[in-house]
Amino acid sequence: MTVRLAIVDDHPVVTDGLRGALSQAPDIVVVWTASTLDEARRELRSGPLVDVVLVDVRLPDGSGLGLLPGSRPSQPAFLVLSSFDRPQYATAAFKRGASGYLLKVAPIAQIIDAVHTAATGGLAFEARHLASVTGGPSLTRREIEVVRLVSTGHSNDEIAVRLGISRKTVEAYLTKLFERWGFATRTELALWAEREGWLDIPNADEPS
Repeated sequence: MTVRLAIVDDHPVVTDGLRGALSQAPDIVVVWTASTLDEARRELRSGPLVDVVLVDVRLPDGSGLGLLPGSRPSQPAFLVLSSFDRPQYATAAFKRGASGYLLKVAPIAQIIDAVHTAATGGLAFEARHLASVTGGPSLTRREIEVVRLVSTGHSNDEIAVRLGISRKTVEAYLTKLFERWGFATRTELALWAEREGWLDIPNADEPS
């Protein structure tokens, strides 16, 4: 059968390169492309039907992980394609219902195989990424929410109000994070979260 594919990436050179490279597979056709989350959501709602969506993590209006279906049955299947070889991205992709996690430097044959695998209901995660999934994430969803608010300059009181928890609970989360990772300041925590990509992982309640 022909696999109908969509590509969501904000870099035209990536989109055009993938479209050309995937033409090597006679049974894969790129039906549409999008460069933002909003554009992709519109296409998924009312555009031509596709079997597989290749989606980047970092998009201009948010994380591409926000497109993933979570626990809902998914048609199409989603493959995350990223420049970043970060276990937490693969873990988040898996838990949000992705069919695979690929690097943009992957050989085109690997990407083609992953598209075929996803289209038939299989998983296209590398063994080391699956190992990170079974090992569990380094931060919980609530910890990510706290770190995100710390990174945007919110005080403990403001974080407590935003998350509907007590100030002491916020302090407990931060103390645990500081002790676990050896941070001395909130700035160190925020810089680490940005560098490691934790701020790119959507909250569980963000729309997809």
